[in-house]
Parts: sequence; C-alpha cells; structure tokens
Amino acid sequence: MNTVTVRLAAQWLGSFMAALALVACSGGSSAPPATNTPPLVTAPVIVTQPVSISVTAGNTASFTVTASGTATLSYLWQQSTDAGSSWASASGAATSASYITPINTLSQSGTRYRVQVSNSAGTITSSVAVLTVTAPASTERQVNATTTDAAITAVPASAEAPHVAINPSPAVSARGKLLVFLPGTQGRPSQYTYLLRAGAARGFHAIGLNYFNQTAMGALCQLSVDPDCYWQARNQVVFGSGLPVTGQTAVTPADSIVNRLNKLLIWLNTTQPGEGWGQYLLPANTVDWSKVVLAGHSQGGGHVAVLVKSVALARAVYFSSPEDWNEVTDKPATWIALRANVTPASLQFGFGSDDDILVPNAHAFVHWTALGLTKPASGPVLVDSTTSYAGSQQLRTALPYNPTSNALTTTLKYHGVTVVDVSTPVDSSGKPLFDTNGVWAYLCFQ
Repeated sequence: MNTVTVRLAAQWLGSFMAALALVACSGGSSAPPATNTPPLVTAPVIVTQPVSISVTAGNTASFTVTASGTATLSYLWQQSTDAGSSWASASGAATSASYITPINTLSQSGTRYRVQVSNSAGTITSSVAVLTVTAPASTERQVNATTTDAAITAVPASAEAPHVAINPSPAVSARGKLLVFLPGTQGRPSQYTYLLRAGAARGFHAIGLNYFNQTAMGALCQLSVDPDCYWQARNQVVFGSGLPVTGQTAVTPADSIVNRLNKLLIWLNTTQPGEGWGQYLLPANTVDWSKVVLAGHSQGGGHVAVLVKSVALARAVYFSSPEDWNEVTDKPATWIALRANVTPASLQFGFGSDDDILVPNAHAFVHWTALGLTKPASGPVLVDSTTSYAGSQQLRTALPYNPTSNALTTTLKYHGVTVVDVSTPVDSSGKPLFDTNGVWAYLCFQ
C-alpha cells in the first residue's frame, strides 16, 4: 500500500468516526432540529358583494356577502339613512354573512347597507347596497267590524255589513290623508265604493265605515218636542255617550262610530303594516282626526256635522245632508247653528240634488249656511254646466239618476244621485260623472 492510499484511508476513517460520534451525541436520531413557525393568516377578501334590492312595503329585505380569508371571520352589518354620510349598526341580528331587515315601510326606501368582515389579520368593508321600498298595490278589502273588536256588535244583526278599506294607488304619491265615509240609513259601505276608489286613485287611504245606522234620525226626532233630540240621538251613535232618545236602541261606546273606526285602523295597521294605516293613529292608538277627511250621505252626513262640532278634521263633506228638521215647527234643529264648530267652516262642503225629497236642498242649504259654508250671492253653484265653482262651499246638481239604478224607489234613486254607486250619473265610458268631471275632487280631495 503506497503512501497516498494510506493517507486517504486515514482521512476516511477519521470522518467516519466523527460522524459516528455526532450520531451518538444526538441519541441516534438523524432528523433536523424542530422549528415553531406560526401558520400563515390571510386577511378577509370580499368574493361576492351585497346587491341592491327592491321590495314592497310590508316585507323584509335580505342582503348577503361572500368572503374568504383565514377563519374565523366575523361580520357586522351597518346601515345609513343619510345617503352614506354616517353609518350605524343595522337593526336586529346583523352579525352573519346574511342580513334580513325588519318589516319595511315606505319611509325605509333609500336606506343603504354595507358589511364589515374581520379576522385577526384585518377588516374589509363591502360595497354599498341600496334598499328601495315600493308602495303595495291598491287593494280593496271588506272587513267585518266584529273581527276588529270582540266588543263590537254585528250591524245588521244578521248578514253583517262589512267595512270597506282601500289603500292608495301606488301609481300616485300618497297624500297622507284618510277619507272616511259614513253611509246613510241602512246603507252599507259597499254601496259607496265609487267615491272610495276615487280617493284611493288620488293617493288617499279610504274607508267606508259600518255603524249603527238601522234607524233614521228623523224617525226618532222629527216630531219630538225636545230641541236637543237630534243632538242627543246622534251622540249616541257617534260616541256611545249620554242616554238614547225615546225609541232609540242604546249604542255602547264599543259600538260607536269613533270606536269602530279606531279599531279598524288598529286592525289594518297590524295585519297590513306596509300600507301606512298606522299614520292615522296617535301614540295612544286613538284616531288622529287632523288627517281625516270625513264625508257622509244622508244620516251619515248628520254624524259628520256632530264630529265637526267635536274634533278638528282635515275636511268635512255633506252629501245630501244633514236633515235635522222638526216637522212640528218646520224649523231646523238648533244644535247646528248654536254649537260652535271645532273644524273651521272653511273646511266644510255640501253637495245636494235638486230632485231629492228625502233631504230637500231647501233644508240642506239652511243647515250648510248655519254651519258657515259660503256661497255666491246667487246661491249654491249648479255643477252640471261648469267646472268652476267660484269658491263656493255649497254645490247642487239637477242631473237625473243613473237610469240603470236598482234602488227600490224613485225617491231613493234621486236621494242617491250625489254619491250612491247605483244611482249617481255616469259618463259615456261608464265612469261616475262626479269623479271624472272633478266635483268629488273639489269636495273631498283638495
């Protein structure tokens, strides 16, 4: 063995022994030493942004976001009611990838929503989604008064006449006014739908109210020697207050006009929250009369006059009414002239038929003048040949009743000319004439 070979062998042996010693010192393991490198955390990224949505009032809206990033992700939905100038936490459960709003009303339209997604690596804010709330379709409902309050009695006792309620047409701007119509003696709200629909088409909420109207006020008081007979009898029906007059069935406060309207509004607001009926209720859940246009036909118009003396209405309209006349003295009841108006005379209007013998215009004109309704020197304005009423609050018509009217008598047909569906005149297209020629709008919808 030469010198070079010996030297290489010695080097190899030295290296082998060194490696053997290193293995022995490490306990026989050949693995590299362990490290404590932390896992990689990625910040949230929005994958799918929330999108704007349109819903009908009375419904909820749902917004959703999709995000990636290291778990666990947290979510916080925010809303802005000032076009994004300021933001606050959204109402209700707003801490998941999806958010469902509370029931929306028209006032929520335009609200903006966004969501912040967070983890330990950071926070990202989504784009903004806009909520649009549209008005519901105009719907005509019939609602039994007994449905709205267990204390209310069916009228009539058999085959109850339901209220009629119509929310405003979404095709026009809502007016924030409520038309309430009181039928005449034994009349049903469903017999006066033309006027109610005319109101809804102009942005009004409209109600035809069922109430205790089975007995005519004249049958109770026209021969009475009590000068307050009409006032007392009407207050029974309107408020359920005082004592009934001779021959009158007592009306409880629950069965009064005021309570029936109040409970219907509460019922509508509860069952149809998106339609805006609640705006006609005060915080104590009583009627906000300042937003009510109150109209009535015949007996109903006389009850309107009682409320004119009692509350401040937005407007009051008398169709072929009142007729509080004493046949013994051939004079009007004194309460209309002697009791002060709470609703200003400037907000009251009357409309009668020249051929009506149940409520003769001669009597109606006396009542309207006593209430303070103005007219030209020539007298109440005839609407048949003009659409300019000279600012008169007293209007009349000489038009005949609708020839297709199925009212029981000619007298009733003429009595219904101003507003009853079957008897009021129609134009060449079959639409109620006093709607298309602007008379009803002038009286009720200004």
